[in-house]
Amino acid sequence: MDDKKNVYITLHKNFVHEGIEYEDRKTGETKTFNSVTLPKGTVVNGQDVSYSQFSPLFVNPSRFKGENYRDIPLLAEKEVWLKKSVLEPDGSPTLDEDGKQVREVIKVMPAALKEGIDKGRAAYLASLDDKAKEAREASANQTREARQAEPVSR
Repeated sequence: MDDKKNVYITLHKNFVHEGIEYEDRKTGETKTFNSVTLPKGTVVNGQDVSYSQFSPLFVNPSRFKGENYRDIPLLAEKEVWLKKSVLEPDGSPTLDEDGKQVREVIKVMPAALKEGIDKGRAAYLASLDDKAKEAREASANQTREARQAEPVSR
């Protein structure tokens, strides 16, 4: 494996919430944390982890993709705990005996998470490319049909 210390994940800013404030129960001081929600179509180790969440320590503006993207550095040797609410068939959250939401926890390595996000993004972009190609073909067919249409004489 590479000797890299960090694995960098790049996501659109809509998937990253920065500086969420909360009050520390012990000290009473206001602290902040970051939250990342994985996009639809993210599969890691054969398991769909779409919409799972984790809290990275750092979130930085992307150095390569522009202002609408965020780089998330993760330690390469430390697993990431992805949390996802367990839902009832009707879509409401499942509650335990104490009335708390039941959450599924999936532990993954950062390199596998990066690979899953990248593959999901590639599949999404390919689907957009297919839709654009179909739209171009439909548009070309419409202009051809309009040119070939004969005027109706009455």
